[in-house]
Amino acid sequence: MVSVQVVEAFIRGKVSDEKCEDTIVNTPDFIGIVDGVTSKSNFTYQGKTTGKLASTLIAGVLERLPRDAKLTALIEQVNQEFAAFYDRIHFTADRRSQGLQAVAVVYSRFRNELWQIGDAQINLDGRLLTNPKPSDLVLSNMRSLILRLSADGQQQDPGRQAILPWILKATQFANSTDREWGYAIFNGQSIPASLLKIYPLTQEPHEIVLASDGYPRAATSLAESEAELRAVLQNDPECSHQYRSTKGVVPGNRSFDDRSLIHFKVTPAE
Repeated sequence: MVSVQVVEAFIRGKVSDEKCEDTIVNTPDFIGIVDGVTSKSNFTYQGKTTGKLASTLIAGVLERLPRDAKLTALIEQVNQEFAAFYDRIHFTADRRSQGLQAVAVVYSRFRNELWQIGDAQINLDGRLLTNPKPSDLVLSNMRSLILRLSADGQQQDPGRQAILPWILKATQFANSTDREWGYAIFNGQSIPASLLKIYPLTQEPHEIVLASDGYPRAATSLAESEAELRAVLQNDPECSHQYRSTKGVVPGNRSFDDRSLIHFKVTPAE
């Protein structure tokens, strides 16, 4: 069994910390970042958006998960939690495009593995491991083009308004085996093995950073990750050229997205 030492952890909501849809998990057996997908509806339950509900439910599963569980067991138990939620709550919006959705990166101490489900980030010994959603890459470029062609003084973020219907339509590729557009996400469905990324670690010391995509890049430390984010917020708050995204900073918000990060070291047992 390896030894794990958490160096630092940080979470900050784009609007406020209370409304943050990210969740950090830190138990003796699992370390993780769970990023609830930005809510696309006005639905709330007990004051929580669909993104916050999803990340909270997944974090709860990780806190109860048997230490020797595989990634498939995590997915199965999350799906059971989502199904139980829908059974007791009257949810009228389309579940696939506007329901509970989240991505995550998780470290299993027992298995000494990193699990990547969706587009949250891993920095493993200085090597960045990303898993972007294919449709988001296209739509980020489309939004950038629209903003470039739009005259000043137009509606707030016409690029976001233009791509939002396509963001919703692209959810048809969620957990799809489509080789070009399929992507992994926790949404209550089974997730094809081909979309899951599992990184077994060697029996050597490792330094790891897990982060949500509220950071342009998960660097090797919190300070470096924050510095890169700060440069984007100062130079490209629309997130349309230096760092292209499907959304920019809404006036009055602190950033373009919620962000969370946990930095830890893994050392083989003596």
